[in-house]
Amino acid sequence: LEVYTREEHPTNWAMAQNNKGIALQEQGRRTEGMEAAALLEDAVAAYDAALEVWTLEEHPTYLASTLNNKSGALHEQGIRTDGAAGTALLARAVAACDAALEVRTREEYPVDWAGTQNNKGAALQEQGTRTEGAEGAALLAQAVEAFDGALEVYLGADELMQWGATQSNKGMALTHQGARTRGLKGAELLARAVAACDAALEVRTREDH
Repeated sequence: LEVYTREEHPTNWAMAQNNKGIALQEQGRRTEGMEAAALLEDAVAAYDAALEVWTLEEHPTYLASTLNNKSGALHEQGIRTDGAAGTALLARAVAACDAALEVRTREEYPVDWAGTQNNKGAALQEQGTRTEGAEGAALLAQAVEAFDGALEVYLGADELMQWGATQSNKGMALTHQGARTRGLKGAELLARAVAACDAALEVRTREDH
């Protein structure tokens, strides 16, 4: 970045900022406490810097990739943050995914679309578990919908691990839904959660994972 200045090399500057964000995000995931929070905040700032250059008109794929990365950093921040501040970070993660999905359409970029749907579902699930009443139930239902969308794409052998991970995520969202729902409807949701976990276990074997 001492060479790739924004003024003289804006595209390379933005790419370096995005790469810096990825490294900071991974550092944050491996670090605890306040240090982790600072690293993740720096990661989001690096992504935001790149997003000042990547435009929807000129750099749509770079824009979508950086937004998807940003959603991951915000999600990581959100799960480490209590209360309303954590919920707000998770909402920002969902918003970043939605912005990425304006470019990463199912028709043009199916695998990228599925990956972002899975990320969106994970953030919605965490939001839903922290939210009471009908609003929390709606967020969990949206999470399951996002996971189901990804699973419609993850059908080939190359996406087998992603399929298993998404089934596991779906099972968790359905578990939270079922635990909040009384009667036969709750029992049905929990049965679907078990089915999703069983599907994941077809891929996530004891021997290999």
